[in-house]
Amino acid sequence: MHRTTRIKITELNPHLMCALCGGYFIDATTIVECLHSFCKTCIVRYLETNKYCPMCDVQVHKTRPLLSIRSDKTLQDIVYKLVPGLFKDEMKRRRDFYAAYPMAEVPNGSNEARGQVCEQEKGSLAEDEIVSLSIEFYEGSREEKKETVENGELEKEKQNGLRFLRCPAAMTVMHLAKFLRNKMDVPSKYKVEVLYEDEPLKEYYTLMDIAYIYPWRR
Repeated sequence: MHRTTRIKITELNPHLMCALCGGYFIDATTIVECLHSFCKTCIVRYLETNKYCPMCDVQVHKTRPLLSIRSDKTLQDIVYKLVPGLFKDEMKRRRDFYAAYPMAEVPNGSNEARGQVCEQEKGSLAEDEIVSLSIEFYEGSREEKKETVENGELEKEKQNGLRFLRCPAAMTVMHLAKFLRNKMDVPSKYKVEVLYEDEPLKEYYTLMDIAYIYPWRR
Protein backbone atom coordinates (compact mmCIF):
# COMPACT_ATOMS: atom_id res chain seq x y z
CA MET A 1 0.00 0.00 0.00
CA HIS A 2 1.27 3.47 -0.85
CA ARG A 3 2.31 5.59 2.10
CA THR A 4 0.19 8.71 2.58
CA THR A 5 1.68 11.89 4.02
CA ARG A 6 -0.55 14.59 5.44
CA ILE A 7 0.57 18.15 4.79
CA LYS A 8 -0.79 21.53 5.83
CA ILE A 9 -2.15 23.91 3.23
CA THR A 10 0.42 26.47 4.43
CA GLU A 11 3.11 24.20 3.00
CA LEU A 12 1.42 24.46 -0.40
CA ASN A 13 0.90 28.22 -0.25
CA PRO A 14 4.00 29.07 -2.32
CA HIS A 15 2.41 27.14 -5.20
CA LEU A 16 -1.07 28.62 -4.72
CA MET A 17 -0.32 32.31 -4.15
CA CYS A 18 0.44 35.18 -6.48
CA ALA A 19 3.88 36.76 -6.00
CA LEU A 20 2.53 40.14 -7.12
CA CYS A 21 -0.43 40.61 -4.77
CA GLY A 22 0.34 38.03 -2.08
CA GLY A 23 -3.13 36.49 -2.27
CA TYR A 24 -4.38 33.17 -3.60
CA PHE A 25 -4.61 32.92 -7.37
CA ILE A 26 -7.73 34.37 -8.98
CA ASP A 27 -8.05 33.59 -12.69
CA ALA A 28 -4.62 31.91 -12.56
CA THR A 29 -2.53 32.86 -15.58
CA THR A 30 0.84 31.37 -16.55
CA ILE A 31 3.77 32.81 -18.51
CA VAL A 32 4.50 30.24 -21.21
CA GLU A 33 8.25 30.92 -21.34
CA CYS A 34 8.96 30.05 -17.69
CA LEU A 35 5.65 28.59 -16.38
CA HIS A 36 5.40 30.98 -13.43
CA SER A 37 1.79 31.79 -12.54
CA PHE A 38 -0.01 34.88 -11.25
CA CYS A 39 -3.49 36.34 -10.93
CA LYS A 40 -4.66 37.47 -14.35
CA THR A 41 -5.28 41.08 -13.37
CA CYS A 42 -1.92 41.23 -11.55
CA ILE A 43 0.21 39.97 -14.44
CA VAL A 44 -1.67 41.96 -17.10
CA ARG A 45 -1.15 45.16 -15.12
CA TYR A 46 2.51 44.28 -14.50
CA LEU A 47 3.23 43.63 -18.18
CA GLU A 48 1.89 47.05 -19.13
CA THR A 49 5.21 48.51 -17.98
CA ASN A 50 7.53 45.47 -17.82
CA LYS A 51 8.72 42.86 -20.32
CA TYR A 52 10.21 40.32 -17.90
CA CYS A 53 8.77 37.70 -15.56
CA PRO A 54 8.53 39.24 -12.06
CA MET A 55 9.92 36.04 -10.52
CA CYS A 56 12.78 34.91 -12.75
CA ASP A 57 13.38 37.84 -15.13
CA VAL A 58 12.93 35.72 -18.27
CA GLN A 59 11.94 37.97 -21.15
CA VAL A 60 8.41 37.68 -22.52
CA HIS A 61 7.27 38.85 -25.97
CA LYS A 62 9.08 42.16 -26.58
CA THR A 63 6.31 44.06 -28.32
CA ARG A 64 3.17 42.14 -27.35
CA PRO A 65 3.82 40.65 -23.88
CA LEU A 66 0.22 39.46 -23.45
CA LEU A 67 0.90 36.85 -26.13
CA SER A 68 3.18 35.15 -23.59
CA ILE A 69 0.49 34.40 -21.00
CA ARG A 70 -2.16 31.68 -20.90
CA SER A 71 -5.13 31.06 -18.62
CA ASP A 72 -4.43 28.09 -16.32
CA LYS A 73 -7.86 26.65 -15.50
CA THR A 74 -6.43 23.47 -13.95
CA LEU A 75 -4.35 25.44 -11.46
CA GLN A 76 -7.30 27.67 -10.62
CA ASP A 77 -9.55 24.67 -9.99
CA ILE A 78 -6.92 23.23 -7.63
CA VAL A 79 -6.74 26.52 -5.70
CA TYR A 80 -10.52 26.72 -5.35
CA LYS A 81 -10.68 23.14 -4.08
CA LEU A 82 -7.83 23.54 -1.59
CA VAL A 83 -8.85 26.90 -0.12
CA PRO A 84 -12.26 26.68 1.62
CA GLY A 85 -14.59 29.58 0.84
CA LEU A 86 -12.35 31.23 -1.77
CA PHE A 87 -14.60 30.46 -4.74
CA LYS A 88 -17.74 31.53 -2.88
CA ASP A 89 -16.12 34.81 -1.77
CA GLU A 90 -14.83 35.56 -5.27
CA MET A 91 -18.23 34.96 -6.86
CA LYS A 92 -19.84 37.31 -4.32
CA ARG A 93 -17.20 39.97 -4.99
CA ARG A 94 -17.93 39.80 -8.73
CA ARG A 95 -21.69 39.96 -8.23
CA ASP A 96 -21.30 43.00 -5.97
CA PHE A 97 -19.05 44.70 -8.53
CA TYR A 98 -21.42 44.25 -11.46
CA ALA A 99 -24.38 45.26 -9.30
CA ALA A 100 -22.57 48.52 -8.52
CA TYR A 101 -21.37 48.99 -12.12
CA PRO A 102 -24.01 47.39 -14.37
CA MET A 103 -22.54 48.98 -17.51
CA ALA A 104 -19.08 47.47 -16.94
CA GLU A 105 -17.89 45.08 -19.63
CA VAL A 106 -17.87 41.42 -18.61
CA PRO A 107 -14.71 39.53 -19.71
CA ASN A 108 -15.70 36.73 -22.14
CA GLY A 109 -19.31 37.22 -21.00
CA SER A 110 -19.39 34.00 -18.97
CA ASN A 111 -21.56 33.39 -15.92
CA GLU A 112 -18.45 32.74 -13.84
CA ALA A 113 -17.03 36.12 -14.83
CA ARG A 114 -20.29 37.69 -13.58
CA GLY A 115 -20.10 35.71 -10.34
CA GLN A 116 -23.26 33.79 -11.18
CA VAL A 117 -21.84 30.28 -10.73
CA CYS A 118 -22.45 28.51 -7.43
CA GLU A 119 -20.03 26.05 -5.82
CA GLN A 120 -22.29 23.13 -6.75
CA GLU A 121 -22.07 23.98 -10.46
CA LYS A 122 -18.30 24.40 -10.20
CA GLY A 123 -17.91 21.00 -8.57
CA SER A 124 -16.60 22.53 -5.35
CA LEU A 125 -17.90 21.92 -1.85
CA ALA A 126 -18.36 24.30 1.04
CA GLU A 127 -17.43 23.02 4.51
CA ASP A 128 -20.97 23.61 5.77
CA GLU A 129 -22.63 22.01 2.74
CA ILE A 130 -24.68 18.88 3.42
CA VAL A 131 -23.44 15.77 1.61
CA SER A 132 -25.60 12.72 0.97
CA LEU A 133 -23.87 9.35 1.25
CA SER A 134 -24.74 5.68 1.51
CA ILE A 135 -23.03 3.14 3.77
CA GLU A 136 -23.32 -0.62 4.10
CA PHE A 137 -21.65 -3.40 6.04
CA TYR A 138 -18.47 -4.61 4.34
CA GLU A 139 -18.66 -8.35 3.68
CA GLY A 140 -14.93 -8.84 3.13
CA SER A 141 -13.61 -12.11 1.77
CA ARG A 142 -15.62 -15.34 1.82
CA GLU A 143 -13.48 -16.73 4.61
CA GLU A 144 -14.08 -13.63 6.73
CA LYS A 145 -17.79 -13.82 5.97
CA LYS A 146 -17.99 -17.49 6.98
CA GLU A 147 -16.15 -16.86 10.23
CA THR A 148 -18.41 -13.93 11.11
CA VAL A 149 -21.56 -15.92 10.43
CA GLU A 150 -20.30 -18.76 12.62
CA ASN A 151 -19.48 -16.40 15.45
CA GLY A 152 -22.81 -14.66 15.05
CA GLU A 153 -21.64 -11.59 16.95
CA LEU A 154 -21.87 -9.09 14.09
CA GLU A 155 -24.61 -10.75 12.07
CA LYS A 156 -27.08 -8.16 13.30
CA GLU A 157 -25.00 -5.33 11.86
CA LYS A 158 -24.73 -7.09 8.49
CA GLN A 159 -28.47 -7.57 8.24
CA ASN A 160 -29.06 -3.84 8.65
CA GLY A 161 -28.07 -3.41 4.99
CA LEU A 162 -27.72 -0.14 3.12
CA ARG A 163 -28.13 3.11 5.03
CA PHE A 164 -28.30 6.70 3.82
CA LEU A 165 -26.89 9.68 5.71
CA ARG A 166 -26.74 13.44 5.27
CA CYS A 167 -23.64 14.95 6.86
CA PRO A 168 -21.65 18.23 6.68
CA ALA A 169 -18.86 18.15 4.09
CA ALA A 170 -16.37 18.95 6.87
CA MET A 171 -17.23 15.79 8.82
CA THR A 172 -14.21 13.51 9.25
CA VAL A 173 -14.01 9.77 8.79
CA MET A 174 -13.11 9.49 12.48
CA HIS A 175 -16.38 11.14 13.53
CA LEU A 176 -18.32 9.04 11.03
CA ALA A 177 -16.81 5.87 12.51
CA LYS A 178 -17.74 7.00 16.04
CA PHE A 179 -21.29 7.69 14.91
CA LEU A 180 -21.56 4.24 13.32
CA ARG A 181 -20.18 2.53 16.42
CA ASN A 182 -22.81 4.18 18.61
CA LYS A 183 -25.63 3.76 16.11
CA MET A 184 -24.93 0.08 15.42
CA ASP A 185 -23.95 -0.83 19.01
CA VAL A 186 -20.62 -2.25 17.84
CA PRO A 187 -18.75 -3.88 20.77
CA SER A 188 -15.65 -1.96 21.84
CA LYS A 189 -13.39 -4.94 21.10
CA TYR A 190 -14.04 -4.39 17.38
CA LYS A 191 -12.49 -1.62 15.35
CA VAL A 192 -14.83 0.35 13.10
CA GLU A 193 -13.14 1.12 9.81
CA VAL A 194 -14.66 3.11 6.96
CA LEU A 195 -13.77 2.02 3.42
CA TYR A 196 -14.34 3.36 -0.06
CA GLU A 197 -14.87 0.21 -2.12
CA ASP A 198 -11.98 -1.94 -0.77
CA GLU A 199 -9.72 0.90 0.35
CA PRO A 200 -9.59 1.98 4.04
CA LEU A 201 -10.03 5.73 4.47
CA LYS A 202 -7.73 7.84 6.63
CA GLU A 203 -9.37 9.01 9.85
CA TYR A 204 -8.50 12.64 9.14
CA TYR A 205 -10.16 12.65 5.70
CA THR A 206 -13.25 14.84 5.52
CA LEU A 207 -16.20 14.01 3.26
CA MET A 208 -15.00 16.94 1.15
CA ASP A 209 -11.59 15.28 0.78
CA ILE A 210 -13.20 11.99 -0.26
CA ALA A 211 -15.36 13.74 -2.84
CA TYR A 212 -12.26 15.29 -4.41
CA ILE A 213 -10.02 12.21 -4.20
CA TYR A 214 -12.43 9.58 -5.49
CA PRO A 215 -14.94 9.59 -8.38
CA TRP A 216 -18.02 11.31 -7.02
CA ARG A 217 -21.16 12.80 -8.50
CA ARG A 218 -23.78 14.93 -6.81
